[in-house]
Amino acid sequence: MTRDDIPLERMAEVLDFQRGLWSTEGLQPSPVLRSEDGEHLGIRIASADWHVRLTVELHRSGWAHLFFSSPTHTAEEPRRIRSVEAWSALLDEAVSRASRLRLLPGRLLARTCTTGWLDWIHGELWLLPDALIRVRSGLMDSVANSASGSGVSAKDPYEVIPFDAESVRSAHRTNKVIPLAELSEARLHRGLSTSGMTATMRDGTPHKLLWLSTEPAGRLLRDRLLPVLGQRLTH
Repeated sequence: MTRDDIPLERMAEVLDFQRGLWSTEGLQPSPVLRSEDGEHLGIRIASADWHVRLTVELHRSGWAHLFFSSPTHTAEEPRRIRSVEAWSALLDEAVSRASRLRLLPGRLLARTCTTGWLDWIHGELWLLPDALIRVRSGLMDSVANSASGSGVSAKDPYEVIPFDAESVRSAHRTNKVIPLAELSEARLHRGLSTSGMTATMRDGTPHKLLWLSTEPAGRLLRDRLLPVLGQRLTH
């Protein structure tokens, strides 16, 4: 991509305009930041109502980076920007996400998680302090996991991950956010090749999750759900 492909000065004008809007909305944006070599621009945004601070950077090459920072951790998300319109949309999206996002300790339970026998695309199953989330991966990940295993171990440490329930749900219809406090009952089952969980929420909503039996999801979920559900957990 050439220098002319990303009009950095025009992007800076958009950023400065958005900065004024954010200020009127009660946010705390920094001045527009520029690198000495003129190849980068960026901004930092904070709010007393947010759990994170947002930093947005854009390089002349067209790569943007979103940084969501808590006092102890930072999560980074790269994005490709090809137009002024895409840049403006990214700024709106980043601020909207920052208002909802938290950085939470999460434990990866499975990489082969599906939502039923007719769902062939694997996803990651994560255990957060107060929720279970399933995030769809893709076809190539599914093929790789089936061929060589997922590599997930019960000894894997917790990771700090960015969590935004609305973004998880809206990204794909098979994604799930299951608040543990809203579970009514659950059943864990283990098979020779496939294991899983069925659950019912307090409002009657059912959930079904499956994963390869070689993954540690079942026993890790049992340990976490027993204190929550007691006799309402079948395992």
